[in-house]
Amino acid sequence: MEDFMNTLEGWLGPVWNWFEPGLVTYAGNGEAVSWMPFLIQLGVIALVLAILMRGAGAILIFTIVGVVIHVVVDLVMPMIRDGAQFAMPPVMAEGGVNMVYMQYLAALAVGYLIAIIIFSIIKGMIFRGD
Repeated sequence: MEDFMNTLEGWLGPVWNWFEPGLVTYAGNGEAVSWMPFLIQLGVIALVLAILMRGAGAILIFTIVGVVIHVVVDLVMPMIRDGAQFAMPPVMAEGGVNMVYMQYLAALAVGYLIAIIIFSIIKGMIFRGD
């Protein structure tokens, strides 16, 4: 079992190291990820999308919709809470694409893909007729 865990860590370690800068910067305070608000937001959006999804063939579309909704909520919440000015997503940086933000979007996409699949499986177990 220990060999399996070491192998799994060897596979997933580089993936996590690639996603981490985006999550720390945009879902955290710059030093660590704020997991609770991030996962609550992701979970609620993924749950609603899983309930709305009719067939497994729409999983990629619903994943993209989940990421878009998440980004919109990330941008609108400071305006509602603090009265902040409207801001566009920081997709572009000086000199080209903001790679850290792209890492954040990729982490969101993977998170929504996994969460929607899990919630859809649970929905299928509960609502056999759908």
